[in-house]
Amino acid sequence: MGFHICISNELAIDISLKNGVYGNVGGPDENRKTIWGKVKDLYAIKPGDTIILYVKNPVSHLIGVFEVTSVPYICFDNLFEEDEIYPYRFNFKRKKYFPNPVPSFEFYSLVEAGLIESMITLSRDVNSTYRGIRQLFESEYNEILNLFYKYNPKTDPENFDSKFNDVAIKNDIEAKNLDIEKLHEINIPTSISFNLIPSNKGSAILEDVLHAYIVYNVLHNTNNVREDLGLLNINELILEAPIFKSMQFRSDILATFKHNERIFYYSFFELKKSAKIGIEEISQLMGYLKSFAASKSLPVNSYEGVYISRSFTDELIQYLIMRKTVENENIISLISYDVDSFGVVTFKKII
Repeated sequence: MGFHICISNELAIDISLKNGVYGNVGGPDENRKTIWGKVKDLYAIKPGDTIILYVKNPVSHLIGVFEVTSVPYICFDNLFEEDEIYPYRFNFKRKKYFPNPVPSFEFYSLVEAGLIESMITLSRDVNSTYRGIRQLFESEYNEILNLFYKYNPKTDPENFDSKFNDVAIKNDIEAKNLDIEKLHEINIPTSISFNLIPSNKGSAILEDVLHAYIVYNVLHNTNNVREDLGLLNINELILEAPIFKSMQFRSDILATFKHNERIFYYSFFELKKSAKIGIEEISQLMGYLKSFAASKSLPVNSYEGVYISRSFTDELIQYLIMRKTVENENIISLISYDVDSFGVVTFKKII
């Protein structure tokens, strides 16, 4: 189960609560990169996940705890009755009842205290129209849940009317066949499947397309992606791994492995559409990993960095083999990928 904060304005969230539908803003004039970025974020959501709604204006605060009840979908109808359109959607129902919201300053206090690390850039995201959906670690969700109890001390959160609307999804499009130029013409709830992706000369057309493919298939355990990437027993998946305040680097995906509520292993993934990766790029990732390990007091070989790209230099491969042999260090893996003419993605572990 995943945990997410979903951002919007007060009017849109009022409509969301009335209809049981969250929507991230989008419009027909957005470029291909922006659209695929929003699709990537949307498909980090799956049925059964828990969400918290964040009202960004006029007064910022957190509202309630809800459960996702549908796969994500796209629909450019007029449900939200606003000048703006909110087409990147999923259905939800109430999970816990808290009549009093949590002021945003309480949330940011958790960030400042280091209790929420995945949301360092939330203030930026709240003030943009791009990232409406952000992932939380389960431990971070529990910190926020405690704030709801703080502001609702006499409330029984399990005592509420469980009825909810569930918008029916009426169509499904394979990612490869998604026509971005005509996306705004989708006016019935339409989901996207990620079995085949759009490509050009063996590469995904954008990094966010590859990103979405990996995230969707890891979360749904489909197309052998978990096995190919060494993620068979993951517990959590975070898009754009946290930027700690002392670092200027952010990983595309962070997967964690937990036992008894404690994280014992971290896998950081860097994705490149078609770049040939050499020692310079890996050095940056290794620096990030070692700084992260030091900040968490992690033992050796309890974390790894995984680079996924089309190709890697021979110099880099030999360098990593030497480090593994001489220093018994095994913190970097290289995985190449290819997309055939049908849109089928394959991965191959290089080291």
